[in-house]
Amino acid sequence: MNDRRPFDPERDGPLISAYADGELDLEHRALVESWLEMDERARLELDRVVQMKAFTDHLALRPAPSESWEEFHRKVYNRGERSLGWTLFWGGVGVVALYVAVRLLVAIIALAVPVLVRLGLLIAGAGLLVLLVSTIRERIYARKRDRYDDVDR
Repeated sequence: MNDRRPFDPERDGPLISAYADGELDLEHRALVESWLEMDERARLELDRVVQMKAFTDHLALRPAPSESWEEFHRKVYNRGERSLGWTLFWGGVGVVALYVAVRLLVAIIALAVPVLVRLGLLIAGAGLLVLLVSTIRERIYARKRDRYDDVDR
């Protein structure tokens, strides 16, 4: 380590903070002490860090009421169970839908009708699928949004 490099507040601020907390090894402590002897900016930074540490050491969080912890745990468990249930449900629906789609595609290809009719059936099925997904997505969005959110009461 180069002991002669000048103090840079942007780069060396964490070293000053660690010095104030007593967390530096001998080599780094000697470097910081050399800065403190020679550089006013280093001394100002150390003063700022010490004042901040003195202020934050006396801060305390209010403990949460026990009812809030019970409510939190109940919500977390319900959310986890419901997420798992919906994931399994939609996974099963997806597998069945994939099976049905493949069977329909094979049946349409195997039909003894002109290619244009088969193409029309495929396009109509794709359009129906897009409409179905769009409708389901819109219903989910509308359920999550408060319709009267912008109304002044």
